[in-house]
Amino acid sequence: MADVPKGIERIAATVPKQYALLLFLDGFPYVEFTARKSADFMTDLNSWKRKTYPSLSRSHVRFFTLAPNGELKELTFTPVRS
Repeated sequence: MADVPKGIERIAATVPKQYALLLFLDGFPYVEFTARKSADFMTDLNSWKRKTYPSLSRSHVRFFTLAPNGELKELTFTPVRS
């Protein structure tokens, strides 16, 4: 896995003690959504994957999750087949 971009590290610091989906989209960091509970985060993530993820297919984007303890992980999504 490649290194975590500095922009993602900086923006993660603005989301204390929450779960978050972070995007590094075309060189810019974004907080896509946050949740206080793991179950809420997973529900929101599944909804986001259905509604928003397909629109990002042509962009250069990396996905990261942030845990309440500050742990950052990069995600890789498998394309959904219909």
